[in-house]
Amino acid sequence: MTVTLNAALPAQAGPTTPPTGFVYVNGNGARPFPAATPGEPVVLTLGGRRPQRLTLRQLRALPAVRYTSTHPQLKETFEYQGVTLRDLARRGQFDGQDIRLTSDDGFVAIIRAADYQQHPVMLAYQADGRPIPALKKGPLTTVFPPDPTRFPVRNYGSQWAWYVTGVSPR
Repeated sequence: MTVTLNAALPAQAGPTTPPTGFVYVNGNGARPFPAATPGEPVVLTLGGRRPQRLTLRQLRALPAVRYTSTHPQLKETFEYQGVTLRDLARRGQFDGQDIRLTSDDGFVAIIRAADYQQHPVMLAYQADGRPIPALKKGPLTTVFPPDPTRFPVRNYGSQWAWYVTGVSPR
């Protein structure tokens, strides 16, 4: 199943850098990126011109954002932490393109570039300071900022992809 995010809505023009409030909680990525260790499981395949297979430890080493948002399917509020889709797209060298999120169960969601470049839409690996369990839609889940005017549940609720295993250009 593929769901395209707000295909009927016009793309928003604007800067490709995030607005004020796009704040990293663990640095800006200046530190060395760790190599995967033997036997360490891959949790995310990053497509694009620079395909990569990333472990959870490697995702946690990337710059991260943190904010509180309510999961529309669970109807529960968590303080999520994770890597922005913008940074993953840059890492895979497909920034500026719409993103295809693939889930373990075959679900596919499309996130428009205008959404992830201007807002800190994240691939979360942590909720309330702990890894996200499968019963709470983890270990990797898409999270939108808590802005009901910009990201209304009626339009974006289905884009909260969970069990995410792949991020690639559309």
